[in-house]
Amino acid sequence: MAKEMSGEKAAEDAEAQLEDAQDVELSEEDQQLKDELTMLVERLQESNSDLYRPALESLRTQIRSSTSSMTSVPKPMKFLREHYATLKTMFAGWPDGENRRFLADVISVLAMVNPEGRECLEFRLKGSKEALESWGHEYVRHLAGEIGQEYSERFSVEPDETDMGVDEVFTVSDLIDLVKEIIPYNMAHNAEAEACDLLMEIEHLQLLEEHVDETSYPRVCLYLTSCVNYVPEPEDSTLLLTALKLYQKFDRSAEALLLAIRLNDMTRVQDIFIACKDKSEIGRAV
Repeated sequence: MAKEMSGEKAAEDAEAQLEDAQDVELSEEDQQLKDELTMLVERLQESNSDLYRPALESLRTQIRSSTSSMTSVPKPMKFLREHYATLKTMFAGWPDGENRRFLADVISVLAMVNPEGRECLEFRLKGSKEALESWGHEYVRHLAGEIGQEYSERFSVEPDETDMGVDEVFTVSDLIDLVKEIIPYNMAHNAEAEACDLLMEIEHLQLLEEHVDETSYPRVCLYLTSCVNYVPEPEDSTLLLTALKLYQKFDRSAEALLLAIRLNDMTRVQDIFIACKDKSEIGRAV
C-alpha cells in the first residue's frame, strides 16, 4: 500500500525543521517578509474592520504562493507560526461572515505546522470552501490524513477520550462532501493511490468509479488488486469487486472475468462471459 504521511508525522517533521531554523539569522529579505506578515496580523486586531479584508487577502496570497511545492516549511508559514494562537483567538471573537471564513482558511493551512488536534480539517470545514488546488498538494494530503483519523475515531469501538478531534457539529456527511472534493483533485494530479487509500480508510470505495477515466483505470485497478493481500476480509473482496466493476466499465472482459473467478462468484463469471463480444479475448487471458 502506498506510503502516506500522516497529519501528525507531517506536523512533527515541520516542527523539527522550524526548530532547526530558529538559530539561523534572517536575511534582510526574510526579515522584511516576517515584518510584513506581523503587520498584517496586527491589522486584523485593529478595531477598524475595513482593514480586515485587504490584510486577509494579502495573507492568503503569501501562503498560497508558498505552498504550491512544499519541499520544506514555507517561510510565510514559519513566520506566521508564532501568531497561530492569536489568529485562533481572533476567529473565536469575530462574528460569522466572509472575513471569518477567510480567516479560517488561513488557520487551516497554518495548522499543518501546528500539531494541535485536527485543526487543519476543522478550520477547512469552517472556511470559505475555496478550491483545494489553491493551497497545493501537501495541504490536500494533510487534509486527507486528518479525515481518515477523524472518520476512524468516530467509528471506533473504543474511542480515545484524549483525542482532539473535530467539533461534533460537523457530521460524517460533511466529511464525505470534503472527500468528494479531494478524490477528483487526486485523480487529476496522478495521485490515484492516495485517492484509493483515503476511500479505503473511510470505506467508501464506491465513490471511485465516477472519477476514473480511460487513462487512469489501469493504474487504479492494479493498485487495488495489489492491496488485496494486505487487507482483512471482507475488505479484500470489496477491493476485487471495485476493480472488477472498473474493468467492466472500460470493456476489459478478460480482466473482469479473472477477478470474478478470484471472488468465486459464478453468477458474475457467467454474466461477464455472456456479455463479452470477443470470446477470444477471454481465451487468451485464461
